[in-house]
Amino acid sequence: MHSTTREQSDTTQILYQISEREAFTAILDIYAIELPKQSVDDVVEGHYRGYNATARFWMDWTDHRILVIPAKGIDKNGREVRGYWYDIHSSGSRAFENPLRHNRIRQMIEEKLQKTAIVVSNVQDGEYETDGKEYLGLKRDARDIKLGIRPPGPGNVDRLNELKTMRDRGLITEEEYQAKRRQILERM
Repeated sequence: MHSTTREQSDTTQILYQISEREAFTAILDIYAIELPKQSVDDVVEGHYRGYNATARFWMDWTDHRILVIPAKGIDKNGREVRGYWYDIHSSGSRAFENPLRHNRIRQMIEEKLQKTAIVVSNVQDGEYETDGKEYLGLKRDARDIKLGIRPPGPGNVDRLNELKTMRDRGLITEEEYQAKRRQILERM
């Protein structure tokens, strides 16, 4: 069901009918569980975006790349469905580990997003909703990327307090303060 062909016509594909934010943060959350100490690098392949994390064990390594592909297709009732699917690829010197982790990542995606999964045919490329800057991994360890929806933690409170201090000292304008405050609150 999951294909690496981006433009499809006669095959079926599972699309997850979710927002772009959910599509990207689901992968970051999975990396945080599956590869918590690995650096997450941003991947741009053509106009597709995603992430790569490299697992290392002594002299061996494995790259786990996931592209988040916007798409549209036709469901069994003939309606157009828009959503995202994942192109998952693993490569490296640890041949026995590649398929195992690859399958665990795929299972985690399916478990996390199963309620939004729709089988479609006549799959075509879709468009991203944003420029994607909000979803950058920025070479941080997976466990340190906090884009997913989580309860507010001390890190967010600290950022809000620091932002208020900057405003109070005249280092940023009220408009800059309000814009950044909204961004922080949206990520909580």
